[in-house]
Amino acid sequence: MSDAGAPILLAVAHGTKDPNGVAEVRRLTNIVRTKRPGLRVELAWLERSEPLLADVLPTLDGPVAVVPLLLSTGFHVKVDITRAVGKRPNAAIAAQLGPDKRITKVVYERLLAVRGTSLEDVVLFASGSSDPEAAEQLDTAANQLARALHVKVYPRFLTNRDPAVGLPMGCHVANYLLAPGFFNDRLRSYAEDELMSAAVADPIGAHPLVAEVVLDRYDAALRELAAAG
Repeated sequence: MSDAGAPILLAVAHGTKDPNGVAEVRRLTNIVRTKRPGLRVELAWLERSEPLLADVLPTLDGPVAVVPLLLSTGFHVKVDITRAVGKRPNAAIAAQLGPDKRITKVVYERLLAVRGTSLEDVVLFASGSSDPEAAEQLDTAANQLARALHVKVYPRFLTNRDPAVGLPMGCHVANYLLAPGFFNDRLRSYAEDELMSAAVADPIGAHPLVAEVVLDRYDAALRELAAAG
């Protein structure tokens, strides 16, 4: 079914100087487009990449549903995006992508590709946030992954002062990052230098299940727009 004439889906990613990261996020938005033919899907960034959200939003006419391509809440969701959208009429901000069992399933698949059937414990690394709600959301994702793997999964932020505290040496590393970039490079270096990990999974990346979550968040934002109108 075509979604021509529906409110614009404005996907907003963090931003990266890594061209592979930019390309991966663009691939994700392309998958979203293939799942909803006719729906106008635009991509903007919060920093480091262009076009920026603050520049794109004023160019869009009509209703807009802003979907953060972020895995947890925190400053970017609660402040940066909210401030950029401001009091723009006919605009709604969707929830972040995680935690969601479909996202965790992709994390599981990425880990299995490098870990195989090993029974070693796993650490689930996310970028980081000082927001307690973000920590709770990472705990939820770690619990979901633990149920799938049948091993202990330790949730950790890369921005913590010493993320390795309490981790067993040589544990496998599950990747709770959306795309290549600064934090993915940092994760691989840290795992090699501090954990001597046997396996480090790839980022979540462009995956049909992630695109499904993006569209679910969009649909929820549409309900907000309808209620407000």
